[in-house]
Amino acid sequence: MNRKTLMSIAAAALGLMLVFIWLAGGFVAKLPTQTQLSTGERAGDTLQMEYTTIAESRSFSGSMQARQQANLSARITARVADVLVDAGDVVEAGDVLLRLESDDLSARVRQQEQGLAAAQARVNEARLNFQRSEQLVSQGLLPEARLDEVRAQRDSAEAELNRAREALSEARTSEGFSVIVAPFSGVISRRAVFTGDTATPGMHLVSLYDPETLRLEASISESALGLLAIGDELPVRLDVLKQDVRGRVVEIEPAADTASRSFIVRLVLTTPDTLYPGMYGKVTVPVGERQGLFVPQAWIEQQGQLTFVWVDTEQGIERRIVRLGDVFSQEQQPWVEIVAGLQAGDHVVKR
Repeated sequence: MNRKTLMSIAAAALGLMLVFIWLAGGFVAKLPTQTQLSTGERAGDTLQMEYTTIAESRSFSGSMQARQQANLSARITARVADVLVDAGDVVEAGDVLLRLESDDLSARVRQQEQGLAAAQARVNEARLNFQRSEQLVSQGLLPEARLDEVRAQRDSAEAELNRAREALSEARTSEGFSVIVAPFSGVISRRAVFTGDTATPGMHLVSLYDPETLRLEASISESALGLLAIGDELPVRLDVLKQDVRGRVVEIEPAADTASRSFIVRLVLTTPDTLYPGMYGKVTVPVGERQGLFVPQAWIEQQGQLTFVWVDTEQGIERRIVRLGDVFSQEQQPWVEIVAGLQAGDHVVKR
C-alpha cells in the first residue's frame, strides 16, 4: 500500500470522526439548564427575578346560540309558490315568509262553506217544523209521537250543522298551512327551499332566530362549576372580535353530560351587534392564585427549537435555556412565564 492511499484513508477517517462529533453537538456550546418560576424589579436593562402572585384560571370553549330560534317546516304537500325572504333578512312577527300553492285547499274551503250554508238551512227548516208540530200537539191535532219525531229531526240537523262548522274550520286551518309566517321578530338564518320546489310534511323550509337572545353556551367541567354562580362576570375571548369582552352568567344547567362530565353555562355578552349563532368563543374561569416568574417576551431569544435568556452571573453574562409557560399582559407589554430554567434572584439581561 503506497503513501498516497494511506493518506486518503486517514483523511476519510478524520472526516468521518468530525461528522460524528458534529452530530453529537461537540461544536455547540453547552447551555446550563436550571428549574424555577418569576417577575420582579427592573433596573435598566436588568431584571431581577422575583416570585409574583397571579390569578390562575382555566379556559373553556363555547359557541354563540340564540335562546329563541325556530326551524319552520311544511305541514302539507304542495309546490312552493313564492319565497319572500332570504338569509340575513330582518322580519317582524307575523310577516309572510313564503307561500305554498293552495288552489285545491281554497276550493275545499269553498265547498265546506257551501256545506255549512246547506246545513244551516236544514236546521232552520227543522226548527220551524218542531215549532209547528209543538203547537199542533198542544191543540190535540197531532199525537205525542209526532212531536218526538220532529224533535229528533231538529237535533240531527243541529248536529250536522256543528259537523259542517268543524269541517270548515279544518279546511281553513289546512289552507293556512300554505302561508308560512314568522312566529317572532328576528333574522332569517337559512332558506332551504326555492320557488318551484315541492314541500312535504316535515320538510325544513326556513330558519330564523332572535339576535336579542344570543348567548355564549360553554361546557364547564364539574371541577370548576363550584366556582361559578348566577350573575358572575367572566372574561370571554371571541375570535371574530379579536378582543376580550365581559360575559354575565345567566343560566347553569343542573345536569351534566355523562360523556364529558361537563355542564352547560350560558352567558350574556356585552358586545356590539356583530355576532351570529355558531361563532366560537372561550370563557375564562378563575380557579385560584399561584406564584410565577415572568420575563418580558421581547427579552426571550430562540434558536431552532430552543428558547433562552441571558443571565448576569458571577462568572459573567451567560446564555440559559428556559421553558416557557403562559403569556400575560403587564405594563402594557406581553410577559411570558418561565416554568423552568430560572430561579428567584437571577438577574436577566436584555441583549
